Amino acid sequence: MCKILLSDIMSVNQDVTIAGADLYAWINKQANAGEKLVIDMTGVTSLSSVFLNVSIGRIIDELGVNVLKKTVSFTNITQQQANRLSEYLNKYSTPQR
Repeated sequence: MCKILLSDIMSVNQDVTIAGADLYAWINKQANAGEKLVIDMTGVTSLSSVFLNVSIGRIIDELGVNVLKKTVSFTNITQQQANRLSEYLNKYSTPQR
């Protein structure tokens, strides 16, 4: 199991595209190793669509939502952050017409 502080990734890479790509790399590495990744949300104020598309969305595209759910868990997550992630996953997983 690996634990990362998401605010560290986001503060080092103020470009949300690069920060998202870094999170994607962490998730992908852990998923391919069959290991869990705990993402600590302390200090994270927002989760933009661009950031989520480059990280979570890309993992779903490549590995599927079930792998994401088996690999990633969150700690110190606010209700607002949980709602945002849930909303994103629901929209992302719903086929577009």
